[in-house]
Amino acid sequence: MQGMLGRSMRVGLLMAGIPGIPWAALAMAVAAVEFLRGGDTQLAARDVRYCGLLFGGSLLAGVLMGLIIAGGLALASLVVTRTWGLALVGALLGALAFPAEFVVVGVGTDGAYLQLGTTLLAWPAMAAVAAAHSADIVGRTRTRTWLWTSGAAQRLGRG
Repeated sequence: MQGMLGRSMRVGLLMAGIPGIPWAALAMAVAAVEFLRGGDTQLAARDVRYCGLLFGGSLLAGVLMGLIIAGGLALASLVVTRTWGLALVGALLGALAFPAEFVVVGVGTDGAYLQLGTTLLAWPAMAAVAAAHSADIVGRTRTRTWLWTSGAAQRLGRG
């Protein structure tokens, strides 16, 4: 169970970053084009603000998702012994926590249909990401090496 919160945060940030960060980059690119073409600088400032909302909101949503997944899996691991059971719990927790990112994308894109639609389509995929990583988050397996910190950090108690 040691290091479970850190592994869960990594998965939560991945789940929030995949749909949110590309829209933040697109908002920044649109702001740069609006600024460089010499048009309305208020539109460029709005798009920079949207970029900040999408980036910062996705980070906060990722932390929230990580906390929800860590807490739920910590409780479930006391009862559930099979990895498929943990995967099922992880999928449910991922599906329940993902609306936080949907809200961030909705606010950060001013309710744009394309961005909301693709984020909605990413919802089951991100639940599958949580399911696939749940046994590693709990510490029952070590198949996802990117979730596990280096040996030096683990010896110091940061893993």
